[in-house]
Amino acid sequence: MLATSKISLRSFIIVLIACAFEPILQAQQADQIFYNGKILIVDSNFSVAEAIAVKSGRISAVGSVAELSSRVGPSTERFDLKGRTVIPGLIDNHMHYMRGASRWRFEARIDGVTSRAEALKLIAAKAKAVGPGNWVFVLGGWSEQQFSDRPGGFTEKELDAVAPDNPVFIQKSYSRAYMNGLAAERLSTSSRSSPSGRSQGRRRGSNGGRSFSTREIISRATQFLPQRSGSERAKDVAFFNSVLNRYGLTAVYDVGRASDGDFTPVEELSKRNDLTLRVFHSLRYRANNPREADEAVSLINASKPYNNNDWFGLIGMGEHIYNPLHDSSMRSSTFGGEIWNEFEKLARVAAGRGWHIHEHAMQDSTISKILDIAEGLNKEHSMHKLRWTIAHCDLISRENIERAKKLGLTLAVHNKTAKPVVEGRDSPPVSWLQESGIVWGLGSDGTVVSTVNPFHTLWWVTSGKVFPDEVSIRTPVSREDALIAHTRSNAYLIFKEKDLGSLEIGKWADMIVLDRDYLAVPVDEIREITPVQTILGGRIVFDVEKYK
Repeated sequence: MLATSKISLRSFIIVLIACAFEPILQAQQADQIFYNGKILIVDSNFSVAEAIAVKSGRISAVGSVAELSSRVGPSTERFDLKGRTVIPGLIDNHMHYMRGASRWRFEARIDGVTSRAEALKLIAAKAKAVGPGNWVFVLGGWSEQQFSDRPGGFTEKELDAVAPDNPVFIQKSYSRAYMNGLAAERLSTSSRSSPSGRSQGRRRGSNGGRSFSTREIISRATQFLPQRSGSERAKDVAFFNSVLNRYGLTAVYDVGRASDGDFTPVEELSKRNDLTLRVFHSLRYRANNPREADEAVSLINASKPYNNNDWFGLIGMGEHIYNPLHDSSMRSSTFGGEIWNEFEKLARVAAGRGWHIHEHAMQDSTISKILDIAEGLNKEHSMHKLRWTIAHCDLISRENIERAKKLGLTLAVHNKTAKPVVEGRDSPPVSWLQESGIVWGLGSDGTVVSTVNPFHTLWWVTSGKVFPDEVSIRTPVSREDALIAHTRSNAYLIFKEKDLGSLEIGKWADMIVLDRDYLAVPVDEIREITPVQTILGGRIVFDVEKYK
């Protein structure tokens, strides 16, 4: 009787202990386990792990398969990575996202295509897909020098040959455009082209095709893009997000203009939990003159910076807080005192209200003046707290890199694989940025002036080349430093370093499974890397098997 009582008491105690620890065991049990991989954590030690556990969309454990085996429960989803390399989700710190979302569905994209023949096939395929009479657009992301078989712009004859029944309009950044005969005819006869019914800025290109150097003709041509309803806009955004997921992007910062379109469709998708991309943006306003700058001051004062959640919302201001301050790396730019006065007025109000600024500056002289203003404002408003970002930095000097670092500013570098090479120097000087220790990140500046594929950008700064195979940066950076710039550093640039940018415990489980080893493939293969899966908060939002 006594023995029986002892056994019952022991069993009772075991049950009590099990019940007490059940919540702990349940808490430890992962929702998903990704294992048997080469997982690049991209932490401060650039650690590598075999497995990663996810709970409620966030990373709950990282380590070896054996170490994480205790996290596997009856309801845990298990994903065998089969030895593949995994990296954090890539973040684009500077994209014209809403502009791209409104257009991508109607484009034939030739980003990074190094064969002219292949580019023409893509244009022909798009013409067939949209049907006779409908427009075919290529709205940036490419350059004339990228074709290894025959560089140069497109001729009217070859575009007529691949799309005889469709108007074809091809935009190269904001400097030139090419078209076939049907597009030229429609632009010259449509009342939407010009008041006189004739296209403006038309000239005969040296290659025999029509080429236009003005933004005006580009604006007129893009008026032929289909007008979309609210529900259609939401579908266009979801479609564009799926494209970016396929490239391995999990978060973007839109620094576009009000004319690019409002964020209503993104907000709708966010409310429905249908976003497959984290979308953050800058404050939208017009400031083309002093009167509009005064109106912008009122908006800045009435708005709240960093008004976002984990999926969507406002961060700061830029990329042009005063539009007339817009320089270029291809020509010397000087701005009068009246322009700088308006810029400083807006910058002062922004600093006083705690706004982050992400400002376009390519010339070192422009950067110098922005730093002068930041140094003056720093006496009252800590730049280390505001973390203002200088974007592009094409011709930045070592001196100004050090000035920016001392202030606590950050730098954003953007893809130039579709831009002319700057002779005599690295532009931008990425090795100087890396050596200085300043926080700098990588972005695309897509969709018009460059490709949005982040692996093209990673290839550019690690190989030092632009398409098709021309040296642009003589002193590139390491693969590790480039990956940090496109992940962890970018999370810091958008004030999300506690939640994004690396695969550390507590952060969102945003990661990409790659088709090859980023650290081991020949450097020229980096541009060819393709995600096998893109995972957002532990949820697979892209799977290559579904696209086969």
